[in-house]
Amino acid sequence: MITRSLITTVLILSCILCLAEDSKKKTTDINFSTSEHAAKRNMFEGPAAVQEPTTLMCLPGELIFSETFDPNTVSDRWAFKGDFILRDGSLRRTKLYPTENRRVRIQDASFFNTIIQFDFRFSDRTTDIRLVTGSGGHYNSVTQIRQNYFQVNTPSDREAGFVPSHLGECVSLSQKDLWQTITVEYWNDEVVAHTSADAFVYGLHPIVNRTREYLAFQFDFPGASIDNVFIWEAIGQKKNWESVRNQLMATQERRPLVPRTKEERIKYNLINVKSDLTRFDKTYQELVALHESLRSSLHTTYPGAFQTHKQLSKQIAYVKKKIRETDRTFKEMEIAVNKARKAEDEYIVSLNPDLQALRSDSIPQHRFLSEQAQFRRQLENNSDVQLGALVAKTKRLQKAIEHSYPEAFKSVDEAIEKRQAVRKSLNDDPMFQVLNQQVVEAGKAVKEYEQKALGNLHVE
Repeated sequence: MITRSLITTVLILSCILCLAEDSKKKTTDINFSTSEHAAKRNMFEGPAAVQEPTTLMCLPGELIFSETFDPNTVSDRWAFKGDFILRDGSLRRTKLYPTENRRVRIQDASFFNTIIQFDFRFSDRTTDIRLVTGSGGHYNSVTQIRQNYFQVNTPSDREAGFVPSHLGECVSLSQKDLWQTITVEYWNDEVVAHTSADAFVYGLHPIVNRTREYLAFQFDFPGASIDNVFIWEAIGQKKNWESVRNQLMATQERRPLVPRTKEERIKYNLINVKSDLTRFDKTYQELVALHESLRSSLHTTYPGAFQTHKQLSKQIAYVKKKIRETDRTFKEMEIAVNKARKAEDEYIVSLNPDLQALRSDSIPQHRFLSEQAQFRRQLENNSDVQLGALVAKTKRLQKAIEHSYPEAFKSVDEAIEKRQAVRKSLNDDPMFQVLNQQVVEAGKAVKEYEQKALGNLHVE
């Protein structure tokens, strides 16, 4: 059974809260004020000087990554194509994929105790900007910025025995087309994100205590920008950190909630209840282990009915790879398709001297790919005849190879339909029904235990 102290911890961590600041005062004590930064952008002045970050927890050491998105000096460690573009000295999310979440990441990341600072601006349709870090193929922290609040979460890592946790949230107004600065500090299992001295989120979780081998910025819709991405090594905690931490926790406990419906509040409380039960409650751990064991046995016995999306994708890719290795005709047809696509690219580049310059070896590849994608979209919107003919040829060749080798181009949706058909066929299998019922009952026991723990919390 979850203890009273754990319940208190859940309440504190799930209600990391703060009063809304006057938008004119945002980030005044974090290197740039909103008004100063906006003025800088409006005047198209040069990039901001690298200043030592204003921190709450960590002592800054060496600056280990710096990016002002100057086109002449932008790092080749960024990974993006047409979904992001350099404009006005910042990196902007484009409209090339207007309905999809898109992200830009820093390649070859390796950051442990770290201070990450960046500027952000909401524009157009963007409502959600996230700083995502990860390691070992799993995320370990997500700093999510929305227009009326920001929050810090930790994701699931089943291999390490962690489920998602909501570390905290803070009311913070982000006006459209105005620049703000956020700083995120990591030290062992602690994290602090702040846009000013009073607008902050503090969290504590063991999943944070990892080397960040993955670092990306994610945008839900087009329009928003980031700039001045600085990463410092953290060389220690401030001498007064223990007292500061106590002050932050005390402040967080008495701050008002981010406006949410009762249903949303229950959802977030349940997230943290499950997280604490997973980490600290032996009875709950045993219930979950039983459910997972029965579920794993069922999936092993009937693999065709429970293949994951990722597994299905890998299977399709493997089939194509084997055909490519063993069938000469397939390989020749694939080469023809690739040549046709290359012809499209060459035509696009031939019309734009700037693209020809960007393709040189001295320019990071992502800049060329991004600008090429944008120019291609312009040609498509203008119904360019020559490009249309080249695209039509590519489509004909692609259709021919798909017709000749359908097994190599099977969609994941088709594979899912097959999986569902297999699962439906098991309705008359007595053994499947017995095993499946055991899984259902075990899962029910887990949920009942969670609801009992949640019932001990009072939700306004």
